[in-house]
Amino acid sequence: MIEEYSIMDWITFSGIVATIASLVGIAIKLARDNSGLKAEMKALSKEREMEHDRLSSEHSGLSKEHDRLSQEHASIKKDTEYISDEMKQEKMMREILYQNTTKAREILDTMDLMKEVVLQNSKLTQEVTRLKVENFDLSSRNSKLDSEICKVYPLLRKIHGQLASLEDYCSTEEAQALLNRIESKLSELNN
Repeated sequence: MIEEYSIMDWITFSGIVATIASLVGIAIKLARDNSGLKAEMKALSKEREMEHDRLSSEHSGLSKEHDRLSQEHASIKKDTEYISDEMKQEKMMREILYQNTTKAREILDTMDLMKEVVLQNSKLTQEVTRLKVENFDLSSRNSKLDSEICKVYPLLRKIHGQLASLEDYCSTEEAQALLNRIESKLSELNN
């Protein structure tokens, strides 16, 4: 059978087999590449979904922050309008007051002076209260000192009496003079 075919036939046949083998190899390689690409596509798809979810949550957070800032802005705008209206109303009232009375400036100055007097009165009241507390503390200290001095007087008198009974003692007069000085100093502290 081999002899029936020529070399050319064999080369053609082996070329066809080689081509078929190459095509099968290419097909297998393409199948592997396709499955790899499918896996990569799935991974990329998953990453895209995760990125989409992250961006959606960020967008949601930014939306909430935008809403909060919008509410704050509206609140600030409302407060600003209220203050502006109050200032306009006060300006208008002052103009009406200037138009309706010749003593408007005196009345406004008096009102400002009264405000200042009230503030000063408040400060003075606080200072008086502070001084009263300090005075009470000093009074309680003085009363304690007075009670201690009162305890010392009888003791000095007793020592003075004992020294007087010791006539033989040569420096009795010096001790009495010292006791008199102590007694006078205590009297000064007591007053």
